[in-house]
Amino acid sequence: MTSTDSASSIRTPDEPTRGRGKGRRIALAGLGTLALLTGGAYAAGYAMAGDELPRHASVEGVALGGVDEATAITRLKESIGPRAEAPIALATKDKSVKITPAQAGMSVDYAATVEQAGAGKSLNPRHIINVLRGGGEMDIVVDKDSDKLQAAVAKAAPAFEVKPVDAKVTMTREKITPTEAVVGQSLDQKAAAKKLDDAWMTSSRVEAPITSTEPELTTKELTTFVDSQLKPRVNAPVKVKLDKQTVELTGPGIGELTKISTKDGGFVATTDMDKLFKAAQRKAKEAGMQEPVDARWELKDGKPALVPGKPGKGIERKAFDEVVAPALVAQGAARTVTVPVVTQQPEITTEKAKKAPVSEVIGEFTTYFPHADYRNTNLSVAARRISNSYFAPGETFSVNEAIGPRTAGSGFVDGWVITGDHLVKENAGGISQAGTTAFNALFFSGLEHVEHQPHTMYFDRYPAGREATLYYGSIDVKFKNNSPYGALMQAWVNPSSPGNKGSITVRVWGKRVYDKVTSSELSKSNFTTGRTIHRSGEKCHDQAAAPGFTVNYSRLFHKGGQVVKREPYRWTYQPTDKIICD
Repeated sequence: MTSTDSASSIRTPDEPTRGRGKGRRIALAGLGTLALLTGGAYAAGYAMAGDELPRHASVEGVALGGVDEATAITRLKESIGPRAEAPIALATKDKSVKITPAQAGMSVDYAATVEQAGAGKSLNPRHIINVLRGGGEMDIVVDKDSDKLQAAVAKAAPAFEVKPVDAKVTMTREKITPTEAVVGQSLDQKAAAKKLDDAWMTSSRVEAPITSTEPELTTKELTTFVDSQLKPRVNAPVKVKLDKQTVELTGPGIGELTKISTKDGGFVATTDMDKLFKAAQRKAKEAGMQEPVDARWELKDGKPALVPGKPGKGIERKAFDEVVAPALVAQGAARTVTVPVVTQQPEITTEKAKKAPVSEVIGEFTTYFPHADYRNTNLSVAARRISNSYFAPGETFSVNEAIGPRTAGSGFVDGWVITGDHLVKENAGGISQAGTTAFNALFFSGLEHVEHQPHTMYFDRYPAGREATLYYGSIDVKFKNNSPYGALMQAWVNPSSPGNKGSITVRVWGKRVYDKVTSSELSKSNFTTGRTIHRSGEKCHDQAAAPGFTVNYSRLFHKGGQVVKREPYRWTYQPTDKIICD
């Protein structure tokens, strides 16, 4: 309700009125202290009191004189009831919860109010005096239950609850996306209860008292961080002056290498200086800086030959970090820095390469394939790229890295590959045979096996289990050179022709550590059979059935006439379904 001109004053009567449960009764009546009543006057007043209220009796401006108690109660309910029972909105700008006086334990005691105004007989001196003076304006008597009031406020509190949320920010290259913090809010329940108590019968709305809680990472901290640490990184390039070159580290590139985290209640931006340094080295090389060239072994007329290393120019990581790191968050001219160029020796010097000679074939393997033009093409491209791959002691050779992406631009054509339970045509199909041949050559070289994965279906032109599939970016053949000598790959293809099989051979050059490396028997077990499936459509191709099975074997390392080391291998092939194209 809206405020009225006649605000109620609330006070407790001098003597208890009839019980109202837990409620405390407050009499809103003000009388002067009775000093002395003569016995006759007191008796006269008592005699005058009756069922009807004194002629001047009124409560909250409602005239009650001359009416009986029941009528007076009815009049008060009609006049005061709407205000006394109207809900009060506990509200903020965007939220509101209505609480009824009944829920809050606040009510008008109409019977006690009428009694106080002069109804009925009573020996209470106040009552006698009121009757003798003909009655007058009296205040209402109310019941209030503080426990109910607090319970009603507590029930309303979740509506105003807002949990604090930290500010956050993401950065994708040069795009910065900040998200402001959310300030937490909660209802001050004690203050809200007092406001509701004060507002009863005078106001239909009270402003909810809200307590704010700042998040750990505020919007102000976010803004400062973005302006001082992120925007400078990506808004302009950092120019690095070298000997005769100037390279630019672009803002988007810096942003891509920058990670955002939090520490000790604050934002932290960390740029990967290792990758940034390599980017600067790459750009310097592109701009004409002659880097050192490692010594290496290469094939000359089909035999390994040492190619000497060469010194070159370069930049030191420490000097780079000292000037570039501060420039990342600088502005204007301070984003142009100079890094000294120094003469650098190759990591693998000629002397070092000489001490790791490549002098003999330590592993070799050949596989054969039926005639298909796509096999001749794809395997020849793969062989050329595998050849002359040199990996020094401690380095790892990857077939995928040697061959590179399988694209038409790289010379590959469509061929058959396994997809799920059947064969389909894809670019560079059949290239896994290069992986299988390289795997076996490296297997028998004695170098450390790192990674390989056989096919899901068995092809009888390969040794069971001792074969490998390839898929660029995920499935690879890798071996680490764990010997003290260099290792050099050689590969070639003898093309097939109609009616004649072709072959691919991979050879590994190095220097033997073991007398020889062999394979145990390929032991097959747990045979399974596939299904017969009928399919249709232009892309359907007939497929012969083949059994599935598990194969176990070991890699055996021989030295001094004994097997000094064993490496067990195990693989399970799925059966190949027979597919009939209807």
